[in-house]
Amino acid sequence: MAEVIEFESAAFAVDRETRTLRGVLLPFGAVSRPARDRATGKVARFSFAAGTVALPDPGDVVLNYGHDTESLGAQVGVATELRAEDDGIHAAFRIAKTPEGDRILALADPEIRVLRAFSAEVEGEFEEKDGVRHAKTSTITGGAVVRKPAFTGAHITSVAASAASTGEEPVVGDETTKTTTTATATEQAPAFTQERGEALLSQVQGLTEKLAELEKIKIPVGPGSAQFQVREEPIYRFAGSEPAPSGFDFATDLLAAGKDGDQAALKRIQDFTAAALDRPDFITTSDTTQVNPPTYRPDMFLGQAPVPTSPLYDTFRKGSLSSVQPFFWSKLDRANTTLDVHPHVEGVEPNPDNIKTVVGVTVTPVPVSGKVHITREVADQGGNPNVSGMVWGEFERSYKISLEQRTAALIAAAMANIASLTAAIPAGANGAVAGLAVEKGLLGLQFLADGPRFTKAFGHVDLYTTLATYENADGEKRYPIVNPQNRDGVAGSKYSFLDIAGYRMEPAHSLGAASANASNSLVADPTAVHVWNSGLQRLDKLQEKVEGWDMGVFGYFAGVVYDLDGLRKISYDPTA
Repeated sequence: MAEVIEFESAAFAVDRETRTLRGVLLPFGAVSRPARDRATGKVARFSFAAGTVALPDPGDVVLNYGHDTESLGAQVGVATELRAEDDGIHAAFRIAKTPEGDRILALADPEIRVLRAFSAEVEGEFEEKDGVRHAKTSTITGGAVVRKPAFTGAHITSVAASAASTGEEPVVGDETTKTTTTATATEQAPAFTQERGEALLSQVQGLTEKLAELEKIKIPVGPGSAQFQVREEPIYRFAGSEPAPSGFDFATDLLAAGKDGDQAALKRIQDFTAAALDRPDFITTSDTTQVNPPTYRPDMFLGQAPVPTSPLYDTFRKGSLSSVQPFFWSKLDRANTTLDVHPHVEGVEPNPDNIKTVVGVTVTPVPVSGKVHITREVADQGGNPNVSGMVWGEFERSYKISLEQRTAALIAAAMANIASLTAAIPAGANGAVAGLAVEKGLLGLQFLADGPRFTKAFGHVDLYTTLATYENADGEKRYPIVNPQNRDGVAGSKYSFLDIAGYRMEPAHSLGAASANASNSLVADPTAVHVWNSGLQRLDKLQEKVEGWDMGVFGYFAGVVYDLDGLRKISYDPTA
């Protein structure tokens, strides 16, 4: 299966007079920093060897800025040369005479060193070995100019003089040599003026100083020292006082997509949210806090409560939906499958056993939705990372709540057919009686051949509260937060979980609110239920008022209870 990847490569040189960037587009034998596979959305490390990369016609390879293949302004040049050498694929790109092209040339100047590397876009087939995906066959499909190189030592090497101006070949790759030229009166004035250059230098001065300070940081290596993992920063930034290096802002793109129908902005948001929602945690900035301290301003916007936990969805989530078309899911008939290994008798052929399946199910993705309200004051501050973080938080909240509720509803629909873990617990039973029943049920799992598969438990508020707050006549809790030796389990800090003889029970708000009737808690094998989501599919402007907008978010959820034998319910009625 062909896969498409994009990652940053090696050094390049700048010829300002002929508007040409030159350098190694794709090195051989090196291993990339973590790069995103555009076909799967996964992050991996890649390596290419000589003979594994096919070269298309140079005119078919377009250079863009920051892998933005949608925006017209981001397309800044086209290849004039592609050739394979011992160290990798070398390329030359002619930069367009546009404001964007002028900006690329200015930022690639070695005296500024903001843009310092090429990034190859490659389509091909790969095989994985030792955590690295090695190319079998591949083709260069495009290129980008980026700020961070993927390989050690990658940097801009020189600004070469024009052969047309001096009669000599451009000098490329010499770090110590710089050749300058003087324009004659008959030459056309460059489109990028000195005034524009000085203004740009003023804008990037702060960034240059920060980069210089970061280069001084030394990371200890070797046995016993802290490990450092390099990650490419996402296209959007949600904290700090500066925009993301990509130049794109979540709040601005959100409004452009919803209000103005900007398809390029919508595509960036879809790609970002699909990747973000493909992880158990939606977003984290813990790896950038040191270099990008958050500067949230509570006076700017007051959001809703934090995103609630999603214990059921996070446990049973199996990945992303690549399509919203229904698909068929087969099931194993555990009771009637006889596949087994028997004692062998010399000279006797073993009898064939059977693997039987039960009637499978067609899984149909169903829509889920939510909405965020954006005040006009917040919208007018688009481009501020704080605003993007707040808008993202509102979307994350509504969408993740919906995913958790759909997962709970899927299990609730099958609850009548799920076996009980315990014998009947008397209505109104206290924590001692209920706890003992639960512990006996968990003990019984150890006498099932597949009993160890049950590793997760989810408590309804009624049962969870009864167990967590029970005290005996001496005032001792059954599950104390600090664990003495004469207890069978503990409660987590802030009652975040109950450890019952090693089984971790988490409070699951999606199982229902406190009630005066019987309710069900759950013990589960994480593979017994499968759920997926598509990520964000579309944005709709639902309503516009003078004071702001309602923005609708829409996606798809799919789920199937794969194995009822992998679930056990605990029925408990808190009232006698």
